[in-house]
Amino acid sequence: MIITVTLNPAMDKTMVIDGIEIGEVNRADSVRNDIGGKGINVSKVLKSFGTDSLATGFLGGIMEEPFRKELMHLGIEDRFISIKENTRTNIKLVDKKHETNTDINEPGPMISGAELEEFIRFYERTVDEGDIVVLAGGLPPNIPLNLYGRLTRLAREKGALVVIDAEGEPLRYALVELPDMIKPNEKELASYLGKEALTEEEIVQAAQSLVEKGIRKVLVSRGEKGSILVTGKSILKGKGLEVQVKSTVGAGDSMVAALVYAENEKLSDSETLALAQATGAAAVATEGTKACTREEVEKYLAAAREKIEEVKK
Repeated sequence: MIITVTLNPAMDKTMVIDGIEIGEVNRADSVRNDIGGKGINVSKVLKSFGTDSLATGFLGGIMEEPFRKELMHLGIEDRFISIKENTRTNIKLVDKKHETNTDINEPGPMISGAELEEFIRFYERTVDEGDIVVLAGGLPPNIPLNLYGRLTRLAREKGALVVIDAEGEPLRYALVELPDMIKPNEKELASYLGKEALTEEEIVQAAQSLVEKGIRKVLVSRGEKGSILVTGKSILKGKGLEVQVKSTVGAGDSMVAALVYAENEKLSDSETLALAQATGAAAVATEGTKACTREEVEKYLAAAREKIEEVKK
């Protein structure tokens, strides 16, 4: 079973505007609402690939019902824990005139001690040997920063594989417990190393170091520059694909979904990176956080395969 954990989900409201005027009244050309949060986005893409997953985390307030209705509509198993406070709303501003994408994210609800313990009890009795667990996204404001580390350890003790897509201290604590796979972007990896930016060579060296410590796969996304996959077997670089950008929201989550799907289907390292590249490209060519389809991914797959090259150790 694949289990996605989204502890701080959000209703993503995407507004398309033809030129934002700061300090003035702006009118949107179009608006769309999508249930979101990194783990949920992973579940949506996996479902579009024909792969089922169980989605869990916290939902509450006026957003709980629309989230649950949409999860049911999408055919994603909903095992979210109900909380008292409201699930957050995030604003995504797409400026067509200036070709920019701006995110305004709420911090999220406060989680009570009882609610957190209810989730952990559910997690402990649900995760089993052979499962793939995806821990993705930020944490609600009052959640302990070491929670991903704790959840990673619990899953590993059960014999499950763990995939981490996080940043900052939650990522740092999780890495201590050696998850099986991680998908940082280059900025997140640089921050983990205490640097402003990394060269391509430094990215490879950092990923190699993590693999040597026991992490099986490190996929580093680099936006339009492509991505780098380092495993115990190979170091692969995928050059960026040409695509009309409609929204950058969920592109990294889509790559995580591809990483999980590839692991579940036992794809080669090269095919894993090609699929991740193609899925990320299809995601940015899709409006809002709507999940890209497998058919849309197939459009980019051949080009993605051609742009992969092996980096010599």
